[in-house]
Amino acid sequence: MFVKRSLMLAACAAILCAPLADSANAQSNSKEIMERPAAELIELVKDPNATVFEKAKACQRLAVIGTADHVPALAALLADENLNLYGRFALEAIPDPAVDEALREAATRLQGRQLVGVINSIGHRRDAKALAMLTELAGHADRAVASAAAHAIGNLATVEAAAVLTEALGQDSPVKRCWGDSALACAEGLAAAGKQAEAVALYQMVAQAAVPKYMQIGALDGQFRLQQTAAKDLLLAQIRSEDKAHFDLGLSVARWMPGADVTAALADELEKLPAERQALLLRALGDRQEAVSLPIVMAATKSSSPTVRNAAIAVLAKLGDAAAVGILLDAAVGDGPAAATAREGLKTMSTEVANAAIYARMADADAKALAVLFELAAARRITMATHKIYESLASTDPDVKLAAVAALGQLISVTDLELLTSRALSGDNTPVTAAAQAALQTAALRMADRDATAAKLAECLPNASAEDQTFVLELLGKVSGPKALQTVFAAAKSSDAALKESATKVLGEWPNPEAADALLDLAKTDPENKYRVRALRGYIRIARQLQLPDDTKLAMFQAAMQTATRDADKQVALDILSRIPSAQTLQLAVTYVDQAGLKDAAADAAAKIAARLVAQQPKLVAEAMQKVVDAKVGGAPGNQAQQLLDQARAASN
Repeated sequence: MFVKRSLMLAACAAILCAPLADSANAQSNSKEIMERPAAELIELVKDPNATVFEKAKACQRLAVIGTADHVPALAALLADENLNLYGRFALEAIPDPAVDEALREAATRLQGRQLVGVINSIGHRRDAKALAMLTELAGHADRAVASAAAHAIGNLATVEAAAVLTEALGQDSPVKRCWGDSALACAEGLAAAGKQAEAVALYQMVAQAAVPKYMQIGALDGQFRLQQTAAKDLLLAQIRSEDKAHFDLGLSVARWMPGADVTAALADELEKLPAERQALLLRALGDRQEAVSLPIVMAATKSSSPTVRNAAIAVLAKLGDAAAVGILLDAAVGDGPAAATAREGLKTMSTEVANAAIYARMADADAKALAVLFELAAARRITMATHKIYESLASTDPDVKLAAVAALGQLISVTDLELLTSRALSGDNTPVTAAAQAALQTAALRMADRDATAAKLAECLPNASAEDQTFVLELLGKVSGPKALQTVFAAAKSSDAALKESATKVLGEWPNPEAADALLDLAKTDPENKYRVRALRGYIRIARQLQLPDDTKLAMFQAAMQTATRDADKQVALDILSRIPSAQTLQLAVTYVDQAGLKDAAADAAAKIAARLVAQQPKLVAEAMQKVVDAKVGGAPGNQAQQLLDQARAASN
C-alpha cells in the first residue's frame, strides 16, 4: 500500500528542517517554489544551477502533485548523495508502476548509502516484482545493503517472500537478526491480508530459529493471537518451560485466551509447578473470564507455601463466591499479607452471605478477630452489627474500642450522633479521641439530613474547648446547609474572640454560595476591620470561583465595590468582571481605569473581557481599549490593550 501523500508531505517537511539551504535567499523563496506547477518544478529538479535546498523543496511538492511523467527526472536524483533521500520521498508517493521500475533499475547500478535508500523505498512500496533482486542483494558484501534487502523482503508481505524468509532462517547468515525481524514483519503483513495459515507457519519458523529470544517470544505471541484456543497446547508448553521469558508469555496469554477447557488445562498444571510459579499462575487464573474451579483454589489456600496461600486468597476474594466466605474470614482474622488481601476482598464481595457470616463470627470472636470484624461490618454497612459495636464502646481492650469507634462513622444514625460527639469532643489527646473525630467527620458527611446533623453538632459548641469548637465549626462548614450556616454565622458575631476567629475563617471558605449574604452582612457591620476585610474577601471569592448566573455575579460585584473601603479589595473584586464577558461588563471595567489605585486591575479585567469579545464586537472593543491606552496603563495590561486595539481596528476595517 502506497504512503498517503499527506503523510509524505509531513515527512518531507520534517526532513527539510535540516540546514540544507545554500543561502538565506533560497530559504525565503521556499514558499514561491511550493506554489509552482509540476512542470516548473521538474525543470527546477533538472536545473544544474539550482541549489540543493531548491531541489529538495521541489521534491517535497512533487510528493503531493507528482505523476508518472515526473518519474525519470526524480529517478535521476537517486545517484546524488545529497538528493537521494528527497528524490525517493517524492517517488514513493507517486502511485504508478513506473516508480517501481525506476527503483529496481537504480538498484542495479547504485552502491553504498544510495543503494540502501533505494532498497528501503522498494520495501516501503511493497514491490513484489523485486523479490528476486532483493534476495540476491541480501547476500551483498556490504552489510548495510544486505540488511536493507532482508528487511525489504519482509515488507513485501507475500507468500513468496515468506518462502524466501523461511529458507533464510534455516541458514547461517551475517544478517540473521535482520532475517528474524523481517520474518516477523512479513507474518504481520500476511495476517493483515487474511493469510492466517501462512502467517502462522512463518511465526512457527521464527520461534524455532536461532534468532534472539525476543524474536522467538514475539513469534509465539503472534501464533497465540492468530490461533486463539487452537494454540492451547502451545500455551501449556510455555507454562511448563523452565525459561522465565517463555513462562511470562504463558502467564500473559493465560489471562486472555478464551475457553473453559483452557481454564481446566491450566488448572491441571498448578500442582506440577514450584510454589512461586503456582502463585503466579493462580493469579492469572483469577483474571480469566472463565472462572477457575472453586475447589482447586480452596485447596490452594491450604498450601504449605505462604506465597501460594496468599495468591489463592486473592483469587477467592476476586471470585466472590459465597462458598469462599468462611475461608476468607479465617484468613482475614489471621496475620500476614493474606489477612489484608482477605479483608479487602470481603469488603467488596457482592454476596449477602458475607454479611451474615461476618455478623455470626462476632458472637464468639476474640478481641483481635472482633476488631477485624468491626472493620468489615463498617465497610459493608452491616447495620445488624450496630448493637454489638455499641456494646463494645465500653470494651477494656483498646483495639476493640478503637475499631468500634471507627465503625460508628459508617453505621451510626443521626439520632445517636452523641455517641461520637461525646468522645470526639472530650478534650483528651488520646487515640480514641482521634478515632472519634475521624469517625464523626465520616458520619456527618454521609448523613442525608444535613440540618439535623448540624443541629446535633451545634449543641456541642457551648461546652467545647476552643480547639474542639474550631473542629466543630470546620465540620459544620463541610456539612453546610441552612442550620450549619446559621450556627457558624452566629459564632462569627460572637464576642468570644477565639470563636469568632474560627467562625469567620470557616465562612470565608464556605463550599457553596449560600454563605454570600452572611459574609456581606459581616463585611458591612462587623465592628472590627480585620473581620470586615476577611468577610468581604470571602464574599468576593464566592463570586469569582463558584458557579453562579452572570447576573448574580454582576450584582455581587456591585455590592462588593460599594462595601469595600480599600483599593486592595476593590482590585480583587474587579476580577469578577473578567468572569462575565459582555458589552456591559467591558464598559463597566473601563470606568475604573481613571482611578489611580484601580487602574491596573481595571485594565487587566477589561483586556480579559475584550479578548473574548474582539471577534464579535470589534468596534466596542476598540473604543474600550482606546480608553485603556489613553489612561497610560503600563505593564502587561497596557501591552495587551494596545494589541487588542490594533486587532479590533483591523477587524473593523
